[in-house]
Amino acid sequence: MSEKLSRRLHVLDSMLKRALGEHTIEEESTDEDKLSQHSDSIMDYRRKPQPATPLQKRYPSRQRSLSTSPPPSSYLFSSEFEDARQKDVRGPMGKMRKQLQKELDHKRLRAKLMTKAYEDELCAYEARERTGLAKLKAKANETEQEYKENFSKEPPKTPRPVKVHSRKTTPRNPKHSQWIPRGKLAKPKKASQMKVKDNDLLPLLLDEFPHLHISRHTMNKMWQKQLVQIEQLKSASGEDRTRLKLQSEVLDALKKHDLLVELIKKEQDNNKRLQEFKQRIHRQKCAQNKMREKRQQIARAKKYYEDYRVQLRAKMMRARTRDERIFKNLFEEGLEIQKRRLQDLRTYAKEKRAEQRRLHQNELESMENYYKDQFSMLAEAVCDERQETQTRESAQAQTLHKIKREMRSKMEKEIQQLQMMISQNDDNSFFRELEAERLKSRLQMASFQYSKNHCFL
Repeated sequence: MSEKLSRRLHVLDSMLKRALGEHTIEEESTDEDKLSQHSDSIMDYRRKPQPATPLQKRYPSRQRSLSTSPPPSSYLFSSEFEDARQKDVRGPMGKMRKQLQKELDHKRLRAKLMTKAYEDELCAYEARERTGLAKLKAKANETEQEYKENFSKEPPKTPRPVKVHSRKTTPRNPKHSQWIPRGKLAKPKKASQMKVKDNDLLPLLLDEFPHLHISRHTMNKMWQKQLVQIEQLKSASGEDRTRLKLQSEVLDALKKHDLLVELIKKEQDNNKRLQEFKQRIHRQKCAQNKMREKRQQIARAKKYYEDYRVQLRAKMMRARTRDERIFKNLFEEGLEIQKRRLQDLRTYAKEKRAEQRRLHQNELESMENYYKDQFSMLAEAVCDERQETQTRESAQAQTLHKIKREMRSKMEKEIQQLQMMISQNDDNSFFRELEAERLKSRLQMASFQYSKNHCFL
């Protein structure tokens, strides 16, 4: 589409060169270029047009056009025309020259006013954009502070993924920014006859419809049409008619040029806004994903640390109590061997061992049930996260699935290692019991010696 617009712009520029080359009016072309560049600016046209103040005749140097057309080839002819125009000529040529100079001054004044209005509107738009960016930045800082405060707190024992709802930002369409009231139009009543002067048609219509919102570009077109029509009505000679016809052709070409330039600008602005909106959404999603992943990593690390600490403490307590119980049983059985109560001690030891096995089995079953529940909860969380991430980005979903699968295999390996360590500890206790049995047999075969002062009952 941009190539088509550029070709049409080139064609319009060539038409403008031909139309302006026939009359060799270079100053008028520069002023019309300025007018085309600022055609979409806002201008208050509701005020009545005041007559242009007489300005001193100045002959500025030729300015470069802002359009994409190449410079005209009749530069020598235009310089000769400027030299001839500066000479003092009387008669009809002098009147035409004065009229032309007056029109050029009027167009130059209008171009200056439009430039000033465009700069004011640009400054206001930049101020609005700065305030909007400041608000968005403050909101982002507040959200980041809340995330930091949430991270500083301790997570619950069973963390679950939290959904972060982001406010959906929609780009504002400048075409629909103004509100146009709609409703049924009442039947017009018969009013008094209106008196319209030369340049009072558009102001009179605006006074009749004070609440009607009209775009600046449309208002500019209406003013141009009214001025052209008044000039056509006032002109009577054939030369004026041909000149007005050529001016109307130039104005039509400039209007087409302005429309194409405006279309290109609007397309570029829309593309730029769409790109910025997509980038902003991508940055928000990346920030949310990073924050959520960081929270999940912290929660998993704390959970793994707590589980490891509890298991290590339980393991150390079991080892300590097992060693103490073996030593105590050994000492008590030695005393019972001395007192001939070996059978009671054996029965007691069997009961204790059976109770220990039952407690150990209960602990293993409770641990197995706990990990089964944890695995089921983790599977549900993985399914939910997989559904959410598949709608957003398939690559991210695959990565998360891979990480979760690795973590699950890691946890299974840790559980297997714990079971292997528990079974190894059971083997160690079995060998210690064998050692205790050996010492019992040696104590049974040992001969006890007592001092002479010790009295036996």
